[in-house]
Amino acid sequence: MTFLTMKEAVPYIYSSLLKAKPFQSMENDAVTRAPHLTKELLSCLDLIPSSEKVILVTGSKGKGSTSRMMAAILRKMGLKVGLFTSPHLIDYNERIRVNGKAISDEMFLTYLNQHEPFIDKITASIENPQHYLGPTGILLSVALAHFQSEATDINVIEIGRGGTYDDTNVLENKWAVVSKVMEEHLGFLGHSIEDIVRHKVGIVKDCTDHVVIGKQSEETLELMRSLVGDTAAFFGDDFSPTLTSASLKGSTFTLQTMFERYDDLSLPLLGSFQVENAALAIQACETVKGRALPSDLLKEALSELKWPGRLEVVAENPTVVLDGSINRVSAAYLKEVLPLVNSKKVVTIIAVPTNKDYEGVIKVCSEFSDILVVTRPDNSHKMFPDNALAVARKYHSDAMEVGLLSDAVELVRTFEPTLIFVVGTQSMIGSAKEIWKDSLMDIG
Repeated sequence: MTFLTMKEAVPYIYSSLLKAKPFQSMENDAVTRAPHLTKELLSCLDLIPSSEKVILVTGSKGKGSTSRMMAAILRKMGLKVGLFTSPHLIDYNERIRVNGKAISDEMFLTYLNQHEPFIDKITASIENPQHYLGPTGILLSVALAHFQSEATDINVIEIGRGGTYDDTNVLENKWAVVSKVMEEHLGFLGHSIEDIVRHKVGIVKDCTDHVVIGKQSEETLELMRSLVGDTAAFFGDDFSPTLTSASLKGSTFTLQTMFERYDDLSLPLLGSFQVENAALAIQACETVKGRALPSDLLKEALSELKWPGRLEVVAENPTVVLDGSINRVSAAYLKEVLPLVNSKKVVTIIAVPTNKDYEGVIKVCSEFSDILVVTRPDNSHKMFPDNALAVARKYHSDAMEVGLLSDAVELVRTFEPTLIFVVGTQSMIGSAKEIWKDSLMDIG
């Protein structure tokens, strides 16, 4: 068939996965994922770039922000940069960008229609019913076709899940970047932090010349050192930021890297974790360029940054902050906003899927919220907990539940809060962006 709209195209991208789902008795990427199918697709289409054009970025927290920062910095250094990330907030196209601009519907559909015969042939050849041609692999074929057409100089590719068995990891990558790694996707990636770390550092391959590791816990850091050795650049040892000031407009920090000391860097993003992500991104970009970065261009790149849904202020009077926290560690950073605004009356609206740390997010948010509301996004395919209200009332006796985010927003406005947090999964943030009328097709 010929796809005429994105509404027709997106379900097709997931069709192989959905066909395999009934046969998958366990959530184990080593058993169910088949990245060799993605490699076959990319090979048939002659879309596999040289390792000199590929940076793979993985992690449990901060990989999306780090990827975006790297793309922005490298672009400012004069490179044409492809960026592949997930998930999207509003439009599926957001996952594929060149110099910050999302691929158009027209181009997306053109590439997918060209690839469909190859996709269908490969999916028809699958013998193991548990295997599937991954949605990430199909989407990657569209991204690489777009990057090839646009003649990008380098491509920043965010890993979908894990590392070793992710469809993006079929690419040869000269650079590997690892943000903070925590326990996540248990079952899919194993049953311990060691299993997860092994999956993540699976993006470090024989073709990989440079590895940059972000801030880690002591346990995770020791595991990584044992797996990748001391030739990698490590946060704290080889590069280290110092936060000098923070306000609602962002953070100011200094950074010592392997090549240079940078003073008075300003980042228009909230949260100390974003400074850590920026440090990782800058060190990675230095590694790509093989030298220190021009300070004036670096400052310009950072000052122009936008990264939606990460302690993002979208309105004032009252202040409205969106944050994509889906675990208690990430939710704890919300507290950093409180001294920066009028937090006399704080309302927090939460929607975290069943398979994420919804209790942890609720518990943390209950500590600083005068009013706590659990809800669901207006549009989402994810499953949300039926016991969210019961869990919320364990930690906040007056917690309430409202069916959809749009209704929850209307309700909490009547309470005249000074600060509203909207917290949860990316589809939740996407719904919020639609409520506050914010397009994400061009983030510069």
